[in-house]
Amino acid sequence: MFAGEGNSQAIDLSNVKQSIMQIFLDTSHTSYSSARTGIQSVVRGLIAGLSRQCEVHALRWSFRKGCLTPLKPKWQSNLDHLPRKMYHLPLSSLLRPAFWPLWRETLGMDYRAPIHLHPSHGPNLKGSWLIFPELMEGHHVRLATAYARKYGMRVAGIFYDAIPWLHPELVLHWSARDHEDYMTAFAGLDVVIPISQHSAADYIRFAQEKGLPLPPVRACGLASQIFGQKRETLLKVKNSGVVKLLYVATLEPRKNHALLMGAFEEAASRLNGQKVELHLVGGVYPSAPEIGEEVRAAATKNPGIIWHNRVGNDELRRLYMDCDFTVYATRIEGFGLPVMESMWFGRPCLCSNEAVIAENAAGGGCLMVDMRDPKAVAEGIVTLAGQPGLRRELGEQVLGRKLKTWDEYGAEVLEILKTV
Repeated sequence: MFAGEGNSQAIDLSNVKQSIMQIFLDTSHTSYSSARTGIQSVVRGLIAGLSRQCEVHALRWSFRKGCLTPLKPKWQSNLDHLPRKMYHLPLSSLLRPAFWPLWRETLGMDYRAPIHLHPSHGPNLKGSWLIFPELMEGHHVRLATAYARKYGMRVAGIFYDAIPWLHPELVLHWSARDHEDYMTAFAGLDVVIPISQHSAADYIRFAQEKGLPLPPVRACGLASQIFGQKRETLLKVKNSGVVKLLYVATLEPRKNHALLMGAFEEAASRLNGQKVELHLVGGVYPSAPEIGEEVRAAATKNPGIIWHNRVGNDELRRLYMDCDFTVYATRIEGFGLPVMESMWFGRPCLCSNEAVIAENAAGGGCLMVDMRDPKAVAEGIVTLAGQPGLRRELGEQVLGRKLKTWDEYGAEVLEILKTV
């Protein structure tokens, strides 16, 4: 039931057969936003990777109509990497009386048409796949799954992590409950595709403890690529006299911002005059606004702590290029995408020595410490900030790593769908 390595070898794209002609993705959340969270990066990356190899359609679930529908063009524009679409249903369908009621009901608008009635999609649903690439509510999963099955589609889900179930102390009580319902709903899918071996093991354990039917579980590690950004091939060899650290993470409890800021201040006091700056990138988590207040207060008090809030891709690249190393202070993750993104930008990373973070860091370019121990984190900062030779050594390891692209990730997901 459990196969595939979190850092599996890339599939030769030239050997991927086009046996799956159409794949549909429920992008009900990502399509409404231009934000770039970890999950939203995966959604956009999966779309791009799959679209190189088969026909891909992004959809949303309409609770009002009880069906999946295409996206409005303005929603689809938030996803990137999909061909431009038109507002209207295919004009050729006007010549077929069977579609006249649909034209009357939708006023000819493509995005108002249920896909089972859609002239372009309805005839092709049987044997196609619907993928849930987002974190969503359990009842959403069940409704969309039942709808897809009614029209002969198979259903897959990208599974991120079991953190709210394993560590309810890190989330609000209702979030833990809702997450458990989401995981339960995934037991009704045709295949679950976790983003790492650790997430796969956690999902299997959950299903077994709850006595749920266990669908095939196939782990597939995420890509490191950042769209629109070339992989960095040069080390940073100079700085302006200030060693800069960069931490990219939403301001939520498990991301450990308070511990990191305290460790940074301790490290700065031990660096014998070496100036250091901690640059934080990430928006406030709506359910934990107090973390945003703590970060704002720390940045006001200490000019060495700079909070950039959310930034665009170009500004993010500038911050990566300007930093000497990154920090990923999170306590627990399903994959830890920012560690790999640090590799993409050619920068060494100070990160956790546990679980999936350590799994990804083992390929080189990282200094691993116990992220639960503020003294260990401070010591790691002192070590990297105070030893440019070590930073260079780790940077060379980074540049030598083989990093997965989203095309390769899409090919691996496609291969999983073909073999289930």
